[in-house]
Amino acid sequence: MLMNKLRGFVLTILFFFSLPIVIGFMPFPNNEKYVPATPEEKILYASNDLVVSDVAPPKEPFKVLLLFTHSHETYKPFLQNEKGMVAVYDDQSNLYSMHQLMEDYFRLNGMEAKTLDVDVMTVLKENGKTIVDAYKTVRPYVAEELKTNQYDLILDIHRDSASYKKTTIVHKDVSYAKAAFVIGAENPNYKLNKSIAQTISDSMNAIIPDISRGIIEKKGSGVDGVYNQDLAKEFILIEIGGIDNTEDEVYRTAAVLAQAVANSLAKK
Repeated sequence: MLMNKLRGFVLTILFFFSLPIVIGFMPFPNNEKYVPATPEEKILYASNDLVVSDVAPPKEPFKVLLLFTHSHETYKPFLQNEKGMVAVYDDQSNLYSMHQLMEDYFRLNGMEAKTLDVDVMTVLKENGKTIVDAYKTVRPYVAEELKTNQYDLILDIHRDSASYKKTTIVHKDVSYAKAAFVIGAENPNYKLNKSIAQTISDSMNAIIPDISRGIIEKKGSGVDGVYNQDLAKEFILIEIGGIDNTEDEVYRTAAVLAQAVANSLAKK
């Protein structure tokens, strides 16, 4: 009798000792093993009235090369603000010195931008040459750059010598420097150059009506007729404003240019 009681007591102790362990293996909800859910594939939707800010940039972004063949071209108001003098050429305050902000406008529109690292008109002076030799002087620099890097668009940026009235547009009480595209009609890439220039011109006008004066074709005696545009089918010469345009007007148009390129070429 005593042994039976002792055996029952031991079994009772073992039962209560093992109970937590047994419960731990039972399929109660609060004991289920936590397994992180596999994240669902993210789906992005875009529409005209929805901006998706976290879309990953393309693996191969649109690349733009900027160059300034007439690097010392400047604007009277710009130079007057900088140096208190009036001139249309300067070796410091000029188009070439504005390249960083112009690059930034393209970057803000999701593109890569680089400026050809040569102050062409300084090189001309160092070699005793004049502005007439500018295109021949810059050509080997461009050719060398294109050997090692590929670009979707090459922009040779200039300013016109026309009057303020011809080179300025006011839209919604804001003034912009007008743009014009110059295409050398005596090079093998003429039709391709012109087509790309027309596309950008149309896109700029869609943003600011009449900001682009369109395409100016050059050929015949007394003009270059090529402007190094034979080096690439994406090679475009653009004139932004004229000698009387302000720095702000020029930068506004540079911003429109970058947006137009993004809208018409980079998103294709």
